[in-house]
Amino acid sequence: MTPGFRLWTFGTLRLAGAADETVLGDHGHQRRRLAFLAVLAASGQQGRSRDQLQGLFWPDVPQARARHSLDQLMYAIRTSLDAEVFVGTNRLQLNPAFVSSDVAEFTSALERGDPQAAVELYRGRFLDGFFLSDAAEFDQWMSAESARFERSYTDALERLAGIAESSGDFAEAARLRQKLVDTDPVSSKHATGLIRALMNAGDHAAALRHAERYEAIVAQELGTSVGPGVAALVAEVRERSKTDTVVVRGAAPPKSRPVAPVAPQADEQAANTERPITPVVEAPRRHTRAYAIAAIALAVVFVSAWFLKPRSGDRPSPPANASSIAVLPLTNLSGDSRDAALADGISEELIGVLAKIERLRVVARTSAFGFRNSNIDVRRIADSLHVANILEGSVQKVGGRIRVQVRLVDASDGSTRWSETYDRDLREIFEVQSDIASEVARELDLRLGSGTAAALRRRTTQNIAAYELYLRGADPALLRSDSAANLALQYFKQAVALDSTYAAAHAGIARMYLRLRQSDFPWSSARSNYELARKASLKAVALDDSLAEAHATLGLVRMVAFDFAGAERELKRAIAIDPGHSRIREWLSFIYYLTDRPGNAMIEANRAVENDPLSPSAHAEVGRALCANGRVAEGLARLNTLRTVQPPLGRLGLYTALCHTMNKDWAAAAAALPQGGVAGREHNSADALLAYSLARSGRRREALAILDGFQNQWSRKKDGAHLIAVIYAGLGNRDRSFEWLNRAVDDASLNSQLANWHLFDDLRGDPRYADFERRVGIQKR
Repeated sequence: MTPGFRLWTFGTLRLAGAADETVLGDHGHQRRRLAFLAVLAASGQQGRSRDQLQGLFWPDVPQARARHSLDQLMYAIRTSLDAEVFVGTNRLQLNPAFVSSDVAEFTSALERGDPQAAVELYRGRFLDGFFLSDAAEFDQWMSAESARFERSYTDALERLAGIAESSGDFAEAARLRQKLVDTDPVSSKHATGLIRALMNAGDHAAALRHAERYEAIVAQELGTSVGPGVAALVAEVRERSKTDTVVVRGAAPPKSRPVAPVAPQADEQAANTERPITPVVEAPRRHTRAYAIAAIALAVVFVSAWFLKPRSGDRPSPPANASSIAVLPLTNLSGDSRDAALADGISEELIGVLAKIERLRVVARTSAFGFRNSNIDVRRIADSLHVANILEGSVQKVGGRIRVQVRLVDASDGSTRWSETYDRDLREIFEVQSDIASEVARELDLRLGSGTAAALRRRTTQNIAAYELYLRGADPALLRSDSAANLALQYFKQAVALDSTYAAAHAGIARMYLRLRQSDFPWSSARSNYELARKASLKAVALDDSLAEAHATLGLVRMVAFDFAGAERELKRAIAIDPGHSRIREWLSFIYYLTDRPGNAMIEANRAVENDPLSPSAHAEVGRALCANGRVAEGLARLNTLRTVQPPLGRLGLYTALCHTMNKDWAAAAAALPQGGVAGREHNSADALLAYSLARSGRRREALAILDGFQNQWSRKKDGAHLIAVIYAGLGNRDRSFEWLNRAVDDASLNSQLANWHLFDDLRGDPRYADFERRVGIQKR
């Protein structure tokens, strides 16, 4: 039986009968009835449950009332069409015996491998221009479906164009690629595809017209010039149009990459282009505001001759080369400040994914994020970071959908080398990240080995909700207080509850337990937190041995337990996996201090600065390393430049005091540290070094008062043995210092910030110190 009605959804939404007239009546509810039919048509044979339909059309209405409204709507449609329009009871679908639809035939054509039929059925975007004023959920669904069908359409066009090109029919290829350009005039991929097809077809005049039109579109829409790759192609087109050289049919154009059928993996990227989202600067979160303030200070402090010029003994910053890039933080366009962590997390994930590409230097997070919402010219940013390329863009999350718009900028002239918009389900975000990395590699002429390509496609979790929770927990701002760190711990735990195999979340749990070892929460103790951290870090490595984060965290756990050989092994393994992670290099430098290898610490500190040139912590580690290598004046000068950084760098006073202790300037060391303590604050490494310096300068009473506080803390929490040993060393009490050093080994209470064994120089002549060195694996001088 031929269906009596046909539903058109591509382009203008309408329902037609035999006389080609809309037949749903004119009672003020026709739009909702058409929308209802469109939803069922797009749902195909799977249909939609009543609950889903009620949620789309009446999301804010009580369930009983929504059910009544749905029954009324279905009754009105049946009455108007005088037919059994629907099939099913709880799960509804259109009855194909009475209603056919272009979207159903489009889907069927794709499923049977007939892209030509699918392209002919697509007459415009799904429900183009249609809206319901009181159904926000329907509008979100419609937007997502529209993007999905357009991707399928462009995918089909790409396949057909590839077939035409492989058979030498470049005129047909040009016609198909013109349709691709119509879907997204700004896409450099579609533009160059059309230009090459026209050149191969011998129509150089048309190729030149489109090249010039594309230049104008990019200038108008993006406010930039085209990238060097497109510019070179345009120049080639102009040259050919002058000589009017006819390209042999089927031959690839000279001086340019041959046109080949598009592989399915590349096809997916090409099918996901839309007009770029206009950047909107969001209101920052409270803790992000602090980062913005810090960024301003960093831009002033670090982009200076002091850090950019090479100095004797320091490793100079590398010159900007073509294979270098910085990923600026993607702008959050979601309208919900809670999604800012998601945008930042995706930005950081992109940094990590790009870092997997061999021979590509990728600037680390702190430096790139220092230019958040900055009005500084992109060329100045690139010059400050010593990179040749900048990747920037935006993220917009709506329900379960996400739109990521990115642009690769040539820093030499600010032109756009490549741009794309990905409109996908949120669960496809890993594919988006790998697609972006692959396109960047292609634009920079970097070959991807099979191992690298597989690494780019790797997913850390299949559960997108767990991924979002992980990104929220990984926000660096949550490390600034015990309560915030506990919040991060809860995020990671929730992620593991959703996906018990999520290695990165287990590593996050381990880091937070390490961070909370010295917290004063009643439910925690230093030893129990260490044990929990140890178990979580081992679990992370067992789940994913290729995860740098897992090995680095296990390295920190082993360092706290004085297992320096094991810690070094894990941290080096992490760096081998992710050479661009500057913070891991900082952690490795701690091991070198602990094992009396300050020269190695200097090497890692300089490498951390190369990876993250605007990181205040990386520069602080260089200052500390200079002092540890006997260059105290240089180290103090480097540390002094960090005093204007906001928010203040916590380790700055500690490292400055340590440098002064290298010169045995005890008064200067004490002056560099906060005096008098803070009510309710737990005693920390700065307090221990203060007590040490006061004792060495003859102010024993003040030192003993601080020691009393540490011992009270020990009796309550059984933590801080290593710091108590430091204070006793300053007081000259060798027996008690050895007692607490051995206790620190037993209870795994090493404080890595105070990993400076010169504080125990007065103990070195005692045989007990040699025993201690052997026990913890410290190398002999």
